[in-house]
Amino acid sequence: MFEYKEEKLSGFAVVKTIPKDGYHINDVKYESPFKGEVSAYLFIPDQLGPLPAVIYMHPSQGDRKTFFCEAQMLATQGYITLLIEAQYLRGNKQLELRGKKEFTKTIEEMADIQKYIQTVMDIKRGVTLLRELGKVDESKIAFVGQGMGAAWGGILSGIENRIKTFILISGYGQVSEMQMTSEHPSAVLIRGFLPPERFEFFISSLKKLDAIHYVKNASPASIFFQFAENDEYIGRNHANSLYSIASSPKKISWYDTNHEFSDCEDAFYDRIEWLNVQFSGQKSKLLKESTLTKKLLLKRKSC
Repeated sequence: MFEYKEEKLSGFAVVKTIPKDGYHINDVKYESPFKGEVSAYLFIPDQLGPLPAVIYMHPSQGDRKTFFCEAQMLATQGYITLLIEAQYLRGNKQLELRGKKEFTKTIEEMADIQKYIQTVMDIKRGVTLLRELGKVDESKIAFVGQGMGAAWGGILSGIENRIKTFILISGYGQVSEMQMTSEHPSAVLIRGFLPPERFEFFISSLKKLDAIHYVKNASPASIFFQFAENDEYIGRNHANSLYSIASSPKKISWYDTNHEFSDCEDAFYDRIEWLNVQFSGQKSKLLKESTLTKKLLLKRKSC
């Protein structure tokens, strides 16, 4: 399902570069292994490499801007970051503003199993992009995903051995179950739109992509699970089940926040600390009370 011969990255282009203090933000695109182009932001610190790198994947109602401020903060700490946008989820937050024809097309894409598989492969191609930059420490590549992004990360943990560690935020262990029972907006839309036979086929195909089948094979890569105490869509039993199935090394943390992890600074600090410990064996130099951190957090809140 996910097997293909990885070749040299093709179609890579820098659309625009914005210089910042100590790093550059690049608006880039590259060819998908399937079809179309993948849009992404690539943050590159000015310091010499090799440097650690992080790939970010947004939740279903987000886009490549979701972790923009977090990527800025990591860039100041010497991390290269790649913020990928899922092609078929682009602009889903404006679904209600679309015409009937475009709305129908978008829902069909959201229920297209090939699109799920393509997104996983687009992320794998992103790993290739990082390795070909010539500035990345290939032994220090991480993945951070939230919601559906975490579900795709769960799949990757079992099939992509070039990634050393995974951080999965509000991750679905069984997206198939979520689509059948959850009140998440995307699940409600799909259930309400697809005819019964089409929905049944969608679910039967989706079950093969549930993260629970893959996280058990993540080792030697590590996984850090972040879950919300007040998650509207993921119950504690579901979260604990995913964690228990995952291979070691692993860690799970709970936060007093909602599914979106709104204004949850503790989760951010824990992600930074996890990355630093995994890559250097040392805790983060990003101290909560430092002047630099306060400035960065103020910028993060304004994003």
